[in-house]
Amino acid sequence: MPTQASTSQVDWLADSWRRCQLAGLNESKTPENIRLNNEQLDERRAQAAKLIELVEQFAVPLFNQVFAGTNSRLLLGDTEGVIIKAWGQVRFEKRLTAISLESGVCWQEGVKGTNAIGNALTEKQFITVVGDQHFIRQHRFISCSAGPVFSAAGELLGVLDITSEQQVHSEQTRLLVQNMVQLIENALLCQLPDAMMRIDLACDKALLQTGWQGVLVADEEGRILAHNTVAERLLGQTQVLGRQLDEIMADTRKGAFEAQSLIFAKHRIMPASVSGYRHANTLSPSCPLHYGDDRVERAWQQACKLIEKDISLLVLGETGVGKGEFVKQLHRHSSRRHAPLVAVNCGALPPSLIESELFGYVPGAFTGASRQGQQGRIRQADKGILFLDEIADMPLTAQTRLLHVLQEKEVIPVGANQPVSVDIRIIAATHKNLAEAVAQGHFREDLYYRLNGLILTLPALRERQDKAALTEAILRQYCDTAMSVCPLLAARMASYHWPGNIRELDNTLKVAAVLAEGEAELTQAHLPQHLVAQLPDATVNESSGSASKLEATISETLLDTYRANDGNISRTAKVLGISRNTLYRRLRKMGMAS
Repeated sequence: MPTQASTSQVDWLADSWRRCQLAGLNESKTPENIRLNNEQLDERRAQAAKLIELVEQFAVPLFNQVFAGTNSRLLLGDTEGVIIKAWGQVRFEKRLTAISLESGVCWQEGVKGTNAIGNALTEKQFITVVGDQHFIRQHRFISCSAGPVFSAAGELLGVLDITSEQQVHSEQTRLLVQNMVQLIENALLCQLPDAMMRIDLACDKALLQTGWQGVLVADEEGRILAHNTVAERLLGQTQVLGRQLDEIMADTRKGAFEAQSLIFAKHRIMPASVSGYRHANTLSPSCPLHYGDDRVERAWQQACKLIEKDISLLVLGETGVGKGEFVKQLHRHSSRRHAPLVAVNCGALPPSLIESELFGYVPGAFTGASRQGQQGRIRQADKGILFLDEIADMPLTAQTRLLHVLQEKEVIPVGANQPVSVDIRIIAATHKNLAEAVAQGHFREDLYYRLNGLILTLPALRERQDKAALTEAILRQYCDTAMSVCPLLAARMASYHWPGNIRELDNTLKVAAVLAEGEAELTQAHLPQHLVAQLPDATVNESSGSASKLEATISETLLDTYRANDGNISRTAKVLGISRNTLYRRLRKMGMAS
C-alpha cells in the first residue's frame, strides 16, 4: 500500500490505488503509453495557446528561479491528462523520458496509475504524490505536485505539475504550484469581455502583490464580472457578481464581511500586459495600446479597417516596440477573433523545417515524417489570422511557396499533388529593412509587394508622445495604485533612449516595483544599478514654463532628500540613485556646495 503522508491524503490516495487495481494495472509492470503524434500534439498546443502563454509568463520564471540546477521539470497537461508542454533540466528530461513522462503522452490515472497529473484532474484539487505513493513501482523515484487550472467560468483548462527527484521535493513545491495556478487564473479573469478594472483585496497591504490576494474584475461602470476563490473567502462567500464595487467597499467599512479590515487596490486593465488583455465584441474606436501617441493611434485605426479586407499588413518597428502585442490586439478586435491567431517566428525555425511547419506534409513525404502527416501552421490559421514574425529571416525557398499561398489562397502540403484552399489574413512583421533585403537579393521583391498592402511602423519608445503616461500605467500593473514615479527619476527616464523599447521599460518597472516594497514613490534607488548608470542627467529648457516647473520640483526633491539625510552626500546619492559627482554638481548649481 502507498505511504500516506497526511490524514487529508488518506481517502483519495487509497481510493486511487483501488481504482488502479480494478483497472488491471500491475505495480511491477510498465504501463502502456498512449502517445499523440506530432500533428495531434501541435493541434492541442494550438488549442491551448493562451494557457501556454500565461504559463510561460507567470509560472516558468518562478520555476526557473526556485528550481535552477535541480532535477526538476515543469509540465503542463490538458484536460485529458496529455502533457502538451514541458520546461526544465534537459538531463532530467532524459530520465523522465524513460518512464514516458514527456510531451504527447497521456498520464490519466487509469493509464499510468496514481500520479499527480492524473489525480489532480480526477480530484479537481491540488495533489502531491511523493515517491512510494505512486502505484507503479517504476515511477517511485520521483515526486510530483500538480494543480488544476480553471477559467473564470469554472471550466477546467488543464493541469500544471512540478516533477522532481524524491530528495528535492518538499511541501514548498506544492505551495509554489498553487501560487503559479492562482497567478494564471487571476490573469484569466482579466480577459473577460468588458473587463476594464481589476481590484486586488487583502487583509494586509503586504499581501496585495503576492499572488495570494483576492481579485475582483469589474466593467467600466464598476459592476463585478468575476472573482477568484480568495476573494470569495475574504468576502465570506457573499454573492458579489453583478453588484457595484462601491457597494462592496461600503459594506466592508460597515463590517458586513467576515474580514473587516480589507484593503482594496484598483488597477485599470492594461492591454500591454498579458495579465490585462482586453477582449471586445466590436471594433474599438480607440487603440488600447497607447496613452496619447498619435502614431500608434493612426496605425491602429488603419489596421482595424484593413484587417476586415483581403489586404496584407506589414508591421515594422524596432525590437521590443510591441509588434506582437499590436497583432494580438488587432486579432481580438477583428471579426476573426473567434478563429485562431497562429503566430510563427520565422527566425526561430531551422531552414530545413520551416516549409513542413508552415505548409504541412502528407504521410511519408520525407524520411522521419509522421505516418499521419502534418496540417501545417497555414491550415491551422484557416478562417483566422496567420502572423509571420521576423519575416525577413524566412528562407527564399519558403518565400516562393508563401507567395503562391498569397496569390491563390491555397496551400500545397509537402509531398502533395493537390492544393488545399485556405481563408486567412496574413500579417507580417520585422525589425529589419525589407526594402534593403530585397535590394541585396535576400528577399523576393514580388513577395515584398504582396505583403506590404499597408505598411504600419510602430514608433520606438524614445519617440513616443505618451512615455510618462505609459510608464505610470505599466507601473500600476506591478504595484499599488498609490505608487508614483518621483520627478527626478521621471525626468531621467524621459531622456533615456530605451534601446530595448517597451520590453525594456516593462522589465525595469517590474523589478523596480518589487524592490520598492510597496513604498509610495518609485525612486532611482529602486532601479537596477546597471540601468541607473546609463540614465542621463535630467535636462530642462529654462525658457519653458513647464520645464522650469519640473526643474523646481526636481531641485525640491533633491534638497528634501539631502536635508533628510543630514547633508550626508553618500546617503543622499544612494537614496536618489545618482552618482556623488552628479549630486555635487546639482548642489553647487543651487549654491548648496562649494
